[in-house]
Amino acid sequence: MITLLTVEDVAAHLQLTPTHVRRLIRRRELPAINVGAERRPTYRVEPSALQEFLDSRRRAA
Repeated sequence: MITLLTVEDVAAHLQLTPTHVRRLIRRRELPAINVGAERRPTYRVEPSALQEFLDSRRRAA
């Protein structure tokens, strides 16, 4: 079973606010899974997706 990270977990790891992480998800810059309702999304992020996001940011810098 894959462990999924909450928006708050990702925010703490990236030292960002949860609002900023949700913005990255909505912009499709950070892949996430919606485990909530469509009108009130609850996102989870796979650790591998977070790592790929970080890697892509390092290459762009």
